[in-house]
Amino acid sequence: MKLTPRTLLGRSAFTIALTLLTFMLVSLGAAVYFIAIPMAKRSADDFAAVIVSAAHSIESLPEEMHAELKRQLLQDHGLIVTTQTRALSQKKFDVPYYIFFQESLALRAGEKLSIIEATKGPLIWVDVPAHEMIVRIGFDRKRLGTNPPIVLLVVVVGGALLTLFVSFLEVRRVAEPLARMSAAVREVGRGNKPQALSEEGPKEVAVLAQAFNRMSSDLQELAENRTVIIAGISHDLRTPLTRLGLAVEMLDETSDPQLVAGIRRDLAAMNALIGQFLDFSKGLSDEHLVQLDLWQTIEEQVADLRRGGFDVRLNGCAGPCPYVADPVALRRLLANLLDNAAHYGGGKLIAVDLQCDEHTLTVRICDRGPGIPADHADAVFRPFHRLETARDGKTGGSGLGLAIARQLANKHDWTIELLPRDGGGTVAKVGLPISRRL
Repeated sequence: MKLTPRTLLGRSAFTIALTLLTFMLVSLGAAVYFIAIPMAKRSADDFAAVIVSAAHSIESLPEEMHAELKRQLLQDHGLIVTTQTRALSQKKFDVPYYIFFQESLALRAGEKLSIIEATKGPLIWVDVPAHEMIVRIGFDRKRLGTNPPIVLLVVVVGGALLTLFVSFLEVRRVAEPLARMSAAVREVGRGNKPQALSEEGPKEVAVLAQAFNRMSSDLQELAENRTVIIAGISHDLRTPLTRLGLAVEMLDETSDPQLVAGIRRDLAAMNALIGQFLDFSKGLSDEHLVQLDLWQTIEEQVADLRRGGFDVRLNGCAGPCPYVADPVALRRLLANLLDNAAHYGGGKLIAVDLQCDEHTLTVRICDRGPGIPADHADAVFRPFHRLETARDGKTGGSGLGLAIARQLANKHDWTIELLPRDGGGTVAKVGLPISRRL
């Protein structure tokens, strides 16, 4: 499992935050090692010197001067000085400064001294051996209470939160326009014209938005020009075709019947091809969603194919499968796939399977034709692309059926796959979004 974020926003914020945190840790580490630790050692050494010096002063001065010395030590250094006859057992403390302080005391006194925490109150006592007595010097525990790790933790956590927050705000300014552009690109891919993107913001993002808006307008204009050109050509072709049809009907009885029948078939084929060109040139009209029965819709398409003399079997839920879709687009897609299976299925049984449940909604159209090579599985969806087996003149077609089906699928968030069938043939698998299932 990858722990790094997948979005541009998350990855950029993560990278910036990680970089700044690494820099912060290195800087803090250097500051602690080269500044804080030397200063702590110097402070501990100075304090240890005061304590050892105080003990030596008590030992060397006459007893009548002890009271004045104790008062002065309390006033100047916050030290409480007493004399004892026996040392207490040593106790370790959980503060880093204690280590430096203990080492400095041992260095100053020439031996390891006992450091004791009072059972009551905030005092800590240090027993300094003297001549026939022990000088016990107490001070407030706060003198050893410095805790660099806590300071380090506070700085790192605070810096991390601040860095993440600032990184998120900074990267979002770039990620949000890219997310809007990504959504607009998907709309263009589905044949729609998206709303113009805002051309404000950082210069690079604004220039990219301007270029995208120009590209979107150019594509829309190109599609409209294509529609007008092909529609005009098709209209102009149908006029002489209509005259030819009338001329064929007016031929006398002495004309060759086979020749007349061939001319009629050619005219019908040309009209069908022009109809396909018009369907492709019209592009993708706006969808009109209605509630329909998917099983009934497929059954109607299968019935039309059976009337054409093809052997088709429908399998699946055999009951209502309510769904919300554009009925015209769905029928066109199914008709194109069924027609493709009928023309290239070699006259064998065509199996249509509908899987309609809570988790899956798919339609499979299975034929026993020659199949589609794996390296052509995507190419056959391109306009006018036909396999060599489809060029023998027996199957007809213009190579637009699958291209129109792919256009419709992209428009309505459907998916189409052409898969090899066990035993030979092709499976056209159509996946429908389960979110529109009622």
